[in-house]
Amino acid sequence: MRLGIYLALIGVGLVGLIIGLFWLKDRLESLRLARIAHSEPIARLAVIGAALTVIGLLLIVSSQFQS
Repeated sequence: MRLGIYLALIGVGLVGLIIGLFWLKDRLESLRLARIAHSEPIARLAVIGAALTVIGLLLIVSSQFQS
């Protein structure tokens, strides 16, 4: 169950950082931040963060049914 919690928290943190990057880009109206936010590595990190969140939540739910 701990692994699921850690994975979910890492995933939520990663997605939160990316959302914060987009918010900061809009707030500061920076071209450099816009390029970074819309780059392919950031998109891949967003997908990884979402996947970690889902996997972590599935592990938490599955551990509840096993006990």
